Amino acid sequence: MTIRSVPMRPRVTLKLATSLDSRIATRLGESKWITGPAAREEVHRMRAAHDAVLTGIGTVLADDPLLTARTDPPVARQPLRIVLDRQARLGWDSQLMRSLGQGGIVWCTAQSPMPPKDAWPKGLVHHLVPAAHDAGATAGVDLEAVLERLMSDHKVKSVMVEAGPGIATAFMRAGLVDEIAWFRAPILLGGDGRAVFDSLGVDALNQAHHFQLMDQQTFGPDLLETFCHLPNQKV
Repeated sequence: MTIRSVPMRPRVTLKLATSLDSRIATRLGESKWITGPAAREEVHRMRAAHDAVLTGIGTVLADDPLLTARTDPPVARQPLRIVLDRQARLGWDSQLMRSLGQGGIVWCTAQSPMPPKDAWPKGLVHHLVPAAHDAGATAGVDLEAVLERLMSDHKVKSVMVEAGPGIATAFMRAGLVDEIAWFRAPILLGGDGRAVFDSLGVDALNQAHHFQLMDQQTFGPDLLETFCHLPNQKV
């Protein structure tokens, strides 16, 4: 996988895993696992191909993920793990914190966390970033500021976003998604299932976000479609 950076910020790939009708969970919240083992193995390879993997505190609190690239053979270098956490709620007993020996974490908050910095474990970097200024952006922090810090401070040129609808929507609304890697399982969950995006604020078709299909692959029963963003497109 060849990943190109874009000027002034890392290139952003949004990874999605949904049903055919673009649902990430049932109406009761069950989501493990929508896609099969082969698709999940490919996700680990995709993580390994990026400099960083980014998620939000909602996903951390709900799923307690590791976000490491678990491949065979093992990768020489783990991607940096980024957590967006406006209110500094990341738990010290989370799998992320307990696995600092496997790879570093950049913790991005809009308020100062506790305990003080000199008590933090090795491998954890904290950035205090501005709160989100878009009322519709549910990431909680300024995404452009986060990406700029990742590039300037950590030399990150590529980021894979693995998060829930709030973060996915915020990146899309901010126009920061360069590529979508969309895994679809051959199942239907219906309109009362959890949608992959929240409101994108699209009132007219000429406000839609345009992407071009670049590639299709199958992993077991699941389909992976790769889309590239087409800026300034009109219908």
